Amino acid sequence: MLSSSQNAVQPNVDRLLSRCFSVLLLLVLAICFFPAPSSAQENVTLDDAVRQLAERVAAIPNLRGPVRLQFLQDPDFAADTGKDWEDSFRKEIEKRRVTISGDSSANLLRVGLAETPTQLVLSAGLRVSDKEEVRLVTFPRSAFHAANTPVSPVRIEKQLVYRSVERILDAASLGSASGGGLLLLTYRNADLSLLRLDANSELKEVIPLTAPGPYLSRDPHAELLVHLADVSIFLPGRICQLNASAPADIKCRAAKFSWRSPTVATPACDVGGWRLEAEGTDWTTTDLLQVVPEDTARKGSAALLSDFPGPILGINGGEGPASALVVTRNLRTGNHEVYRITLACGN
Repeated sequence: MLSSSQNAVQPNVDRLLSRCFSVLLLLVLAICFFPAPSSAQENVTLDDAVRQLAERVAAIPNLRGPVRLQFLQDPDFAADTGKDWEDSFRKEIEKRRVTISGDSSANLLRVGLAETPTQLVLSAGLRVSDKEEVRLVTFPRSAFHAANTPVSPVRIEKQLVYRSVERILDAASLGSASGGGLLLLTYRNADLSLLRLDANSELKEVIPLTAPGPYLSRDPHAELLVHLADVSIFLPGRICQLNASAPADIKCRAAKFSWRSPTVATPACDVGGWRLEAEGTDWTTTDLLQVVPEDTARKGSAALLSDFPGPILGINGGEGPASALVVTRNLRTGNHEVYRITLACGN
């Protein structure tokens, strides 16, 4: 079994610097991904942080030509901060001889302001010489305002459980009635197969789906649902069903349905639940898993992030209420990978 564990809160910011540039995700880049601030940061203000960020952007190697600014921020948080910090950043970056342009051909510089339960995070990113450059500044949230809503300490634990050269469309946990393990739906040359993994994530069985009906379009989308030993495969305009103990007996029918709702994980220390989301609209860039409180009253008060080596293609519930399965495509290797995500209690 291949595995690696990560927390959403880690001191090593450098590891994240070459990733995570989906436009809508940058505004929450690195939420709960940083250590507690040092005493030297206690007196940092938002204006100070804006100046520091401008300095770090201007110092990016090989940064030439004009840049086009895009500011990203949660609307609820924007009501607290206003837009003055955006004007300040424009002035500070121009002071450092970086030209700002409204031309659509200019290099896009994305600047985001986000909040965590303990910190504010300013982030800036752009592509220079075919490389994504990211600069971050964090400072205590108490320097701006106190948290609105108390949030239980929760962290993300991530484990790589399977990788394959085959395209993985979705993953689901098999219950004890089926002996446990995982079920993966794969796609190659217009053919679908189910891979059955044991409790150690070792390949146990390959089940070709050869019955009339289980086919996909050029841009496939499919989802798995497992209940006890019964397996349902949702395809565009069609549902196929089988039993894990008799996989050859597959039946497909035309059907209308709604695709899966966002997965919610519920750690023991927070019964309100956390919703797992990803942008997932650009399959050519890396992605972030966003884990946000499900309770409407707590939205915007906290979030957790975990970065992935490529776009997130699917999120499904795991074997327990606090776990989930995430399917991604590693842009560096081209492999498809399945991760087990667990929301654990404690910082």
